[in-house]
Amino acid sequence: MINKFLPTLEKFQPAEQQYIEYFTTKGEKDVLAKVISNMKGTAEIQASQGVDSWLSYGVYLPAVERIFALHQGESEEAFYARTQYPKDIVDAYTIPDHDIATLIAADKYSRIHQQQMPVNTSLWSLNDEDLKIDLQDFPHRIKAKI
Repeated sequence: MINKFLPTLEKFQPAEQQYIEYFTTKGEKDVLAKVISNMKGTAEIQASQGVDSWLSYGVYLPAVERIFALHQGESEEAFYARTQYPKDIVDAYTIPDHDIATLIAADKYSRIHQQQMPVNTSLWSLNDEDLKIDLQDFPHRIKAKI
């Protein structure tokens, strides 16, 4: 059973609403696209320092990538066929119908772990019973251009 660092709507909906309001007042028509763009920009900056920041998203990376893929028009079936991510992991770390809240949760998780874990860590715990995901097992995952 997956039970570590699960996101909840109650925890992340206020931040999601703030993002939406902020970017809307700045004239953004597609707030999700702006959040995705910001995440990708940060990853590029970190890659220039030899850090694959996508790995720091850990257990959230499959959910993050699903949001990116669907936003770019890829079907859910094509996403799973391409990445081979386990659906139960994607579902566990997704706040249904709240993509921005999911990305905020992933970003918070990433920032915490970048301070506590060695860079480029690929093995992440999903529960206290030693269930893990190794992101290196997914060769088609998003990767930094280091």
